[in-house]
Amino acid sequence: MNHFELRVQAIGAVKVAHLYFDLKNEKVNKFNREVMEEFGNLITTLEQKGKAGEIDALILFSKKPGNFIAGADIQLILSAKNAAEATELARAGQNLLNRWEDLTFATVVAINGTCMGGGCELSLASSAIVMSNDPQARIGLPETLLGIIPGMGGCVRMPWKVGIAQAFDLILSGKTLVGEKAFKVGLADACLQKENFEATAITWVITNIEKLKRRERIGREPALGGMGGAMGKLLESPLMRAIIYKKAREGVLAKTKGQYPSPLEAIKVIQEIGTHYQANFRGVKRDQALIAEAEGFGRMAATDVSKNCIKLFFLTEGVKKANGLTDGKTVETKKITSGAVLGAGVMGGGIAQLLADKGITVRMKDIQNTGLEIGVQSALALFKKSLKRRAITERQFQQKLNRIAPTTTYDGFQSAEVVIEAVIEKMEVKQAVLKELENFVHDDCVIATNTSSLSVTKMQSVMRKPERFCGMHFFNPVHKMPLVEVIRGEKSSDLAVSQVFQFSKQIGKTPIVVKDSPGFLVNRLLMPYLTEAGIMLSSGVRIEEMDPALLKFGMPMGPIELIDEVGLDVGDKVGKILNDAFGERMTPPNTFEKLLELKRLGKKTNAGFYVYVGEKKIKQLEPNIYSIIGVTPIANKIDAQEIVDRCVLIMINEAARCLDEKVVETAQDVDLGMIMGTGFPPFRGGLLRYADSIGVKKIIERLKELETKYGMRFKPSEALLKIASGTGSFYS
Repeated sequence: MNHFELRVQAIGAVKVAHLYFDLKNEKVNKFNREVMEEFGNLITTLEQKGKAGEIDALILFSKKPGNFIAGADIQLILSAKNAAEATELARAGQNLLNRWEDLTFATVVAINGTCMGGGCELSLASSAIVMSNDPQARIGLPETLLGIIPGMGGCVRMPWKVGIAQAFDLILSGKTLVGEKAFKVGLADACLQKENFEATAITWVITNIEKLKRRERIGREPALGGMGGAMGKLLESPLMRAIIYKKAREGVLAKTKGQYPSPLEAIKVIQEIGTHYQANFRGVKRDQALIAEAEGFGRMAATDVSKNCIKLFFLTEGVKKANGLTDGKTVETKKITSGAVLGAGVMGGGIAQLLADKGITVRMKDIQNTGLEIGVQSALALFKKSLKRRAITERQFQQKLNRIAPTTTYDGFQSAEVVIEAVIEKMEVKQAVLKELENFVHDDCVIATNTSSLSVTKMQSVMRKPERFCGMHFFNPVHKMPLVEVIRGEKSSDLAVSQVFQFSKQIGKTPIVVKDSPGFLVNRLLMPYLTEAGIMLSSGVRIEEMDPALLKFGMPMGPIELIDEVGLDVGDKVGKILNDAFGERMTPPNTFEKLLELKRLGKKTNAGFYVYVGEKKIKQLEPNIYSIIGVTPIANKIDAQEIVDRCVLIMINEAARCLDEKVVETAQDVDLGMIMGTGFPPFRGGLLRYADSIGVKKIIERLKELETKYGMRFKPSEALLKIASGTGSFYS
């Protein structure tokens, strides 16, 4: 099967080869084994044509709309059994790109879609990179997000192309750049209009053919990242390099706490090959540098962290292909262009901002102007942050803000395709609002409630068309948290569930479908975790030991800080709902009562267990916290491992119940929900992959020990015992 199409034509005196990449039967282009073999054969042909003088310049295009090259086939990396196999895999890719780089004529990549990983590395091995200004055209090296490092020359060629500091910014973060940004930092040699992009790219090549033949940088100096002059040379001096390496390590450690080895490995590899940055990467020096990179790639690909991050990648890719329904069901959904948010304030404003940011016109209704003002100001603040970061232009800022229309009436709701209700979390209020809302929307409008704990089934019982209704639980803050729980009520139709599922993806969220049950999935699993932290605190376990223990485990924040982040009032409300539903194992401690009385509700009031100082809300533990809550702290009362076990194993036990009750369908849903909804450490693969890494039988033994010491809430569930007696793992 031919995935590449080569055409050669004379344009004036210039012989231009047009090479088109189109991986058959796939939505995106990627380097799998078959493609790499065909690409190798193609390069042999190109080498012969180059020697015969048949080509002056070659331009590589993609035939995939919105995609150039997605990168290497991740399955290839996952299939590597050890570091040696992974190193050989990298070397094979490097050798192909070396041959591409060594072609005797100019090679130009014309990028009008996503260009990631191996696609970016192929681009770096080319004579020049031209990109379109289409927002879909993005380039980057996201390998560290998969627990590996670039292994096809990215660690070698990126620093030479853009300078070490900019290379670190791209490689260590895994960020991607649009065409304009890529041109600005020197990664792209031109950013062209998306209209008639192919023809414009050809013209650009013809115009610059002499420089391309001489392999001169078009408009950029090597290794200066587009900065040029004295500043660029200073940044590449040995002294500045040493400072950059040091700062890069410090930044990585501060961000990852050392839990992710791949960014540190990337720094180590780039530093090791740093003496070759100014070389042209032909001959021995290039090979020495690439061998160092391949070995680093091999070391990372063999780690459990990489395997878990790659499995998470496949989970998120699975969501992209899913429609929110089971058993192969399909319904016809549509792309949403017009929406409405019912209920403003901070949450409603955050949802409206998200929709407007994604190009959706949105009505935001509240019964009071004060609520609307808070909502608009919340949205405005987020757009201003984007503007300050230069993520959007002044024009885009105004366009996005203008998509939000605040109102105290239902004017305009008739045109809304989706309405998200986000009023106060009280059943009688939500029912009254939903009953009223149906009088002002068209019959095909899908309605969703943003609820964290209330029954979707009970809400829809008062509606004229309950089948159009389901839950759409956003996590706070809306603009940061990637998860949306799509909650199916008893009367929710497949169409409503699938439409909200697809809509969640449209606005950049990761959805999971959950059954309508108390706490849904994430809050039901999170509440035992936070409750246990409260119980430990009330027994004298110090916050200064508890939060760091869970941070070291990999959680984004300790449980006590998380209580502050969620809000003690919200936690109290959800805790009571779950206690009513599940009884003793969800009984909340009395640790929080005094803080609730004092209206110390956490970060939102700048005071909870911690105090939050200044405009940036710098966190500090309240000096008098133990006297406020009436607890005598006892240093080293229990060790860090027991703190982790008590908080995490109790969640695993509850997750087994959730699977048994079909709150969600699969262990993958649990892990995706916990990673995206709570920040459970991705390098551990998710809550249930972590459980499998310990072993279900060992978890049961440990739970029994904890039950003996601390009570019935640790009793292994029947669901967990069933798994142990069956396959013995959640991922069987």
